[in-house]
Amino acid sequence: MPRQPMPTGAMQEFIRKEAERILAACTKCGKCFEACPMTRYSPQLTGAKPESVVTGILELLRREQGTPEALAWTSACVRSGSCVPACPDDVNPKMMVRIARMVAAGGLGGAPRIPIRDDRDYFDRIRAFARLQLTEEELKDWM
Repeated sequence: MPRQPMPTGAMQEFIRKEAERILAACTKCGKCFEACPMTRYSPQLTGAKPESVVTGILELLRREQGTPEALAWTSACVRSGSCVPACPDDVNPKMMVRIARMVAAGGLGGAPRIPIRDDRDYFDRIRAFARLQLTEEELKDWM
């Protein structure tokens, strides 16, 4: 499995500080997971308990193993941002999952635990499919 390129210098320091801030602020309520529009499209997340998934994400931020559901959420996330206003603790769950994805992909050192998408058109296709299926109001919330 290919590895993500490692961020260097200031970026690594930012990621480390942001992970520490998130770990200190998150209460594991799971509201971010509940607000995520992509969880219903991942069979691995069907029936997952939001608090357990977020606990697994925080494990990834601590460079621990994480849970299969947390790894599935990092793969399912398309950075819609729907999770951000749902968070009562000012955590920025979008950043939380993004850092967890970097860890899970091996981009911050350690072994990769999720496949890396080497698909430059991936997000363009998501936007195109969204435009075909969502109302204008839904598009404003998603994009």
